Amino acid sequence: MQNISTSRIDKLPPKKRLIKLIGRATFWSMTRVAGLFRPWSVERFGSGLGMLMYCLSSRYRNVALKNLRTVYGREKSEAEIRSIAKDVFRHFARAAVEFFYLLSLTKDQISAMIDIDGRENLDSVLAEGKGCIILTAHYGNWELLARKLAILGYKVNVIARDSDDPGMTGITTRIRENAGYRVFDRDQPIIGAFRALRNNEILGILPDQNDSDGIFVDFFGRPSKTAVGTAVLSLKSGAPIVPMFAPRVKGGRYLATAYPRIEFTPSGDQEKDVHDLTTLVNTAIEREIRSNPSQWLWLHDRWKLSPALQGDSNAD
Repeated sequence: MQNISTSRIDKLPPKKRLIKLIGRATFWSMTRVAGLFRPWSVERFGSGLGMLMYCLSSRYRNVALKNLRTVYGREKSEAEIRSIAKDVFRHFARAAVEFFYLLSLTKDQISAMIDIDGRENLDSVLAEGKGCIILTAHYGNWELLARKLAILGYKVNVIARDSDDPGMTGITTRIRENAGYRVFDRDQPIIGAFRALRNNEILGILPDQNDSDGIFVDFFGRPSKTAVGTAVLSLKSGAPIVPMFAPRVKGGRYLATAYPRIEFTPSGDQEKDVHDLTTLVNTAIEREIRSNPSQWLWLHDRWKLSPALQGDSNAD
């Protein structure tokens, strides 16, 4: 633990500093005990941890319930909505445990955890030589998907948001890069992402979270601030966008699907093209979430910004 930087944490108030240090210690400890987990213990421990988080974290529980009521309030009962919310917490706690569990597995064991349908959609795009932007989301197990693609021999890069804690970011990035895929910081210049596409590599992007620097585009029928990076990278590089998601299926395994590319013909009006392509991006993510809502990150406040408050001219 001595090698983990604490410079930024030292500047925090005592309570927040303690929380950050506990988080680091827990994260570090999980990397050390990963080999003790077994498939059955991952499921039980993850599910139990998820329910504990649901009960103790009123902040995230209330956000999840608010979002689910807004989207499904007219078609699902309150009991159904609360059941989905609990499943969301169970799913993401289990996915977090799996992130560490994977550290103790061989490539063959990791590969056996997930199958891929529609791989021809990915290969046909790469055959064009312009790279491929994989559009995915905080849904299912995107970390396992990246590992699977790397094991299959694809050159994989991902754009990820840095943690508020630089020490945690460093550990997470090392784990990811040791798994065979490269990480680009979302807040840094995107020259590396363009270079990867020019080299006909895969670039994974997860644009399903609130982005205060984005534009307002409908998501589940509500305007939401959406990152435009996926659209901008595709329009400027010519790289097609392939939606690809990896939900959990029966038996504790995952089934990833690479869908046909998003078809889009630019008009030449850059602002309009970015908006219209970003709309298609949100539509693809929403369609997948609706197929299995319990595996998306509803506890994230996706709609915390509104056009009324922002006075944003991009609002529909």
